[in-house]
Amino acid sequence: MDTGPSASKDEGPAQPEAEVLTTRSGDSSGAADSTTTPLQTSPKDGKPQHRRLYRPSHRATFIGLAAVAAILLINAVVIGLVIRSQSSGNTVPQGQVTVSQDALDKLGVNRDALDTSGIVLTVTPNTQFKGNVVVSGGVTIAGQFQLNSKLSASDANFTQLEAGSTTLSDLNVNGDGTVTNLNTRSGLNVTGTSRLQGPVTLSSLLTINNGANIAGNLTVGSSISSSTISASTLTAIGTLTVGGHIVTAGNTPAITAHAGSAVLGSNGSVSISGNDAAGTLAFNVGVGASQVGMIASIAFHTGYDNTPHVVVTPIGNVGYFHISRSGSGFTIYIDGPAPLTPGGYAFDYIVEE
Repeated sequence: MDTGPSASKDEGPAQPEAEVLTTRSGDSSGAADSTTTPLQTSPKDGKPQHRRLYRPSHRATFIGLAAVAAILLINAVVIGLVIRSQSSGNTVPQGQVTVSQDALDKLGVNRDALDTSGIVLTVTPNTQFKGNVVVSGGVTIAGQFQLNSKLSASDANFTQLEAGSTTLSDLNVNGDGTVTNLNTRSGLNVTGTSRLQGPVTLSSLLTINNGANIAGNLTVGSSISSSTISASTLTAIGTLTVGGHIVTAGNTPAITAHAGSAVLGSNGSVSISGNDAAGTLAFNVGVGASQVGMIASIAFHTGYDNTPHVVVTPIGNVGYFHISRSGSGFTIYIDGPAPLTPGGYAFDYIVEE
């Protein structure tokens, strides 16, 4: 085998040329790979010597990293476009929301059949609606309902309503109502019976078109103006001023005894008109009166608790007279000096306790 040109003395011993290795005949793998890298053999022992690893420069390293980054960026853009095209193809129309059953199960949503016409949607977690919510059917709230803004309703029924400042244009209460403080800007119309259990203060005029029944005491700090006042007992602690007439009323007292013919003469008579407070005792004297004495005894229809003051005024010249009185009635006497002449006479009386 030719080993090549001889080496000169200055260059040292000549190096043998690299031996080219070939595959053995009959080796199937050699036909498949005809570009086997040649190996160098050691000059001393003939063993193969491996090549040294290639170390690229820094510039080549930066260029390679930039190329890898560009490839990754391109891939990211392509993937984003694909996802966007898929999402735009599955867009739900505006105003409608479709939630899968898996998502509902994760949220704790249960859908049970209510009847043949629909289902029940139960949402376990807290739910917030940022926009308007329209419910075509009824709404039942088992817990507390808190409203932070205005409530508008054409028709509302509340079993129990607790509210702060509330403005109602029209309020119809069919059952009982309890109001701590009620202020009305306009009229208050009550169809049924009104029962006021506490003190009532009226700052303006009180007009009663019908009768008023007051079971307890009536205290009026100022004047009372009335066309007619009817009271079983009227007590005035201060001064009682009556601008018109005082007209008394009541049942007529009875005459329990009257003078006979000796005082009244023949065909004499006695009668009374009025009531327990005021009235007139009238009597006629006939012919033949011979003496003086009692004219009549009057019994009050309702007796006084104490002996009242009885003021008697004679009508006609009856001469001297005197009376006796008690809580049950009074008696009038004629004292003379002579028997009464025939004619008509009377006594007006006023009784006050």
